[in-house]
Amino acid sequence: MESLALAAAVIVVVIVIVGVAALVMAWRNPERAVGRVAGAVIGALAVTAGGWLALLDVGIGGRAIGAVVALTGLTAVGRSIVHRSSR
Repeated sequence: MESLALAAAVIVVVIVIVGVAALVMAWRNPERAVGRVAGAVIGALAVTAGGWLALLDVGIGGRAIGAVVALTGLTAVGRSIVHRSSR
């Protein structure tokens, strides 16, 4: 039972880390295509992982964390697709 709790904690931590990475990629304004693709990939991972956690039959805290991660992923994908020039 302790290993199951540890596995669940590791899964949630990985999902949160993906969300933070998506948030960092959303704040950055990548000039090169490689940065935009990386932002879109990390954002897509965050949307998938956060959406999965938000749709699980768990408590409201897990769903809230999943929703926040999915929103940061959507932000990262949106900012990497809509490329705005800083000039």
